[in-house]
Amino acid sequence: MKNSIDFSVVFPVMNQADHIEPVIRSYHKELTRQKISFELIAVVNCTKDNSFEICKKVAEELSNVSAYELKGCGYGLGILHGLKKARGRYLSYLNCARIHTPDLVRALKHFLVDHSVVVHGVRLQRENEKRRLGSLLYNLFCRFFFMIPNRDINGNPNIFSRKNYEKMRLRFTDSMIDLEILEKAKKLNIPIVEVPVFDYSRHGGSSTSNLKTIFRLMKEVMRYWLKTRYFS
Repeated sequence: MKNSIDFSVVFPVMNQADHIEPVIRSYHKELTRQKISFELIAVVNCTKDNSFEICKKVAEELSNVSAYELKGCGYGLGILHGLKKARGRYLSYLNCARIHTPDLVRALKHFLVDHSVVVHGVRLQRENEKRRLGSLLYNLFCRFFFMIPNRDINGNPNIFSRKNYEKMRLRFTDSMIDLEILEKAKKLNIPIVEVPVFDYSRHGGSSTSNLKTIFRLMKEVMRYWLKTRYFS
């Protein structure tokens, strides 16, 4: 039976009580105005504020918005849970702390040109030198070890068909889910179309990226390498 929803847009939420409501409402308003068939799925996990209560309230007020709460931590954990709950023909996930509505709509429209590809957002700028350096090191590391040509491994939104989602069988519950989708798409010969993300400024709060973030990513990528090369 054909799904009645085209796009399922999944986004993990962590400590975003100060801005998550206007973000969801902005996505909902513009996607409705553009006459795009959609659902929004917020998955709150590892949070220390009332983000879930806010998402739940918005979900009760707006159609095609769902909110879930998980006890475990992990960026990928929230994404995987949301994808399992998704009803759409096409699936998407993004970082809702930074993806602005125009960039989301642009990415979705790019995907409509060809449903066989993975649309992958590429950030054109970083907010400071520390983030630029950290991203450069991480991307160079991934290119060397995994031979992935993409410019921005952790870029988003990522959009793909349900058919390709089932082929890729995503399973990583941390930040490596972004690397996993690019590597599996490459192995499965699924074309990756890079779409520019023009505005990657935070909607609110303060950046959590620091030197610890770089070391955490390096630790996660080595764990990913071991699991996919030796313990798969």
